Amino acid sequence: MRIKQVLALLTLVFFLGSAVCYTSVMAKEEPLPDTLGQSTEMSYQNRDAAREYAVTLARGGEYRPALAILENLMVDHETEADIVFDYTVVAVWAGEYTKAVQLYEERIKSFPAVPDYVRINVAQAYFKTGHFNDAWQLYHQSAMTGNRKARLWEAESLVHTGSFDEAERIYSILLEEQPDNLAAYSGKANILLARGDADGAAKLIETALASVDGWNDPALKASLLTLRGEMAAQFIRHDAYRQAIVLLRPTIRDKSATVQMQCDYVLALFLYGDYTTAVKEGTQLWPNYREIPAYGRRALADSYLRLYLPQQAIGIYCSILEQGESLPSDRHSLAYAYMLTGSKEKQAMVLYRELINMAAEQAMVITGDADSFFAMGRYEAGKKLYQAIIHTYPDYAAFRQQFAAVLYRQGLIREAYEQYLSLAALPGTQPAANSGIVNTAVPGGDYYSARQAVTGLDRYSANPMTAQALRTFEERWQGSLAVNATGSRDYKGNKDHRLQLTGEQRVTDRVDILAGIGSTWISDGQGETVLRTNSVGGRYTDMKHMVQLWLDQGRTHGRLDGYHLTTSRYFGEQSRVDFSINRTPVMDAEALPSHMMATEYQLAYNRQIGLKDNLSVMMAAANYSDRNRRHDINLDWDHVMVDTGAKQLSWFGYADRTGFKKQMIDGVEPVYESPRCREAYGLGLRQRWNFTKHYWETSFEIGVGRDRPEPMDTSTSLRTEYGYHISRNQALTVSVEYGLRTGYSTGTGGKPQFSDRQYNVSYQLSW
Repeated sequence: MRIKQVLALLTLVFFLGSAVCYTSVMAKEEPLPDTLGQSTEMSYQNRDAAREYAVTLARGGEYRPALAILENLMVDHETEADIVFDYTVVAVWAGEYTKAVQLYEERIKSFPAVPDYVRINVAQAYFKTGHFNDAWQLYHQSAMTGNRKARLWEAESLVHTGSFDEAERIYSILLEEQPDNLAAYSGKANILLARGDADGAAKLIETALASVDGWNDPALKASLLTLRGEMAAQFIRHDAYRQAIVLLRPTIRDKSATVQMQCDYVLALFLYGDYTTAVKEGTQLWPNYREIPAYGRRALADSYLRLYLPQQAIGIYCSILEQGESLPSDRHSLAYAYMLTGSKEKQAMVLYRELINMAAEQAMVITGDADSFFAMGRYEAGKKLYQAIIHTYPDYAAFRQQFAAVLYRQGLIREAYEQYLSLAALPGTQPAANSGIVNTAVPGGDYYSARQAVTGLDRYSANPMTAQALRTFEERWQGSLAVNATGSRDYKGNKDHRLQLTGEQRVTDRVDILAGIGSTWISDGQGETVLRTNSVGGRYTDMKHMVQLWLDQGRTHGRLDGYHLTTSRYFGEQSRVDFSINRTPVMDAEALPSHMMATEYQLAYNRQIGLKDNLSVMMAAANYSDRNRRHDINLDWDHVMVDTGAKQLSWFGYADRTGFKKQMIDGVEPVYESPRCREAYGLGLRQRWNFTKHYWETSFEIGVGRDRPEPMDTSTSLRTEYGYHISRNQALTVSVEYGLRTGYSTGTGGKPQFSDRQYNVSYQLSW
């Protein structure tokens, strides 16, 4: 019997030696099934050999077979502490923290003594599972035995429990004992960050770096680099972006920064708002950004986007999406970049619609994009986004109300009015809907719609929004009286002076009556003619239309009766089409006595393009009572370059062409000027200063013009206007203009000479 036992032991030793040798060679590979079976068999035959083999596997990273061996051993040796200890430690190594905690609480706690290495590993398991107080207790026990590393971990656990003072005390003791303990510096700095003292944390890290400055130990240099990287990440998490930038910059300069540190540096620059530097550093660090972690590329692309460089951002966002590392925000940012280009709105809307369809919460985020486009003056882009959202969520009142509000803030009152009307049809939208209708209909001149909405607001009178709308309705303008005096003189000797008084009074919610009287004195250097005019009329206004008719009775050497009929159709607030028919006297000193009349047909289109541009195109044709005909075409463009509210600078341009069909009628030249083609082109600058109760406006214009076939003359003019708001309902405006021109067409040479001068004084009283 003894001989058989010896032979069995020798056989086990032989196989054990083979297994250990095999493990050392295959430490980095997955164990083969027969090896695992051999190890399991050994667990039944030789406890110590199997335990040692399992630990060897675990140290080589083969946690699954190691845990299987130790689990088998525990079945037969469940009361033996060393097996339980090893199983618990290997479970921690394998990341199975919950299992390790369970073993500790169910088995190890009852053991009379627990080795320090087991206690440390169980404490780590508690820490990883968020049980920081339990972790602290175990770390504290190890620290009391003199384990210095455990004191660091103890302090870290205290930080997570909120016991900053006790943790700081431990870090301070460690630094007194080891002034170059970088981990203690890092821990203490994290406490300062948690307390909101980012500057103090930064100074502490500077002290830590200075304490080992000049050391050439490679391991220490690696630790310093790690410290910079980890603390920079902590600074970013605590919104201390400037401190993170300062900490990482030296590693960027000496090119020692890891890729992650480079990403953190660009991210910190972006979050700090230094987009220009973020773009500069990112492009220098990453010639091929496709190999960079997604969050670093994202920070670079976001920086491009903040600099309004969407084309550069688009490629980076696409690379993130292609590599499958994207977040929902990346698709959102790509859509925004597409829209920002102004030329890829179709691609943008495809992405936006996908995002909008995901959830109403995502659509709410996209309203922020729409608002930003409105703020940029990209009204059409903003409208498209809101319309897509409302199309998907037609019953979400919040979206329509927000759309209406942003339209109103941008002065697009007619489009806001339409949205408020639609909002009123949804349940639970009062008093916001009717208040919005009032606030848009009153400035639009449609008092009828405003009154209808006010009727439904009575029961909400205590609401501040309602009170403001009711006040707007009560203070609506009912009428006005205006006095206007103008005068002009040109280089041809023509003089024109006018004095006019006009008034209007609202008689119903959509109808005004109009009245006016005026006198015009016209002189051409050979004689003077006076035209006196009495006028009456009416105007109809709603949110989409305006129709106005003036009937004039003129007197000069007899009666000259005429009329002005004007209709306007609004397409939202940005587009308007005007059509008018005017029958008026020909304003010429020689034409008036002969009762020369002209009937003019005029079509005009006015377009506001965003916040900064206004375009006006006008075409007209006129029939004269002497059988002559005139045609006109005019183009005006205004562009605002700077608008701060208090100051506005803009440029303007114009092109005018006027032509008469006949220059001779029955062999006689008309008494009025009738060139075959009169053309004028010009550019100018306009500056306006706004103050509390008054404003100044100055414009300078330079242009060229001629009556063909005469040569071109260059003209310049300077105009100044002053406006004074006497009170809420009274205003006074005074303007003067003076112009110079060359004299090529008159044979007086190219030197600047008098062209024309004008003045205007007007006063308005409203009630």
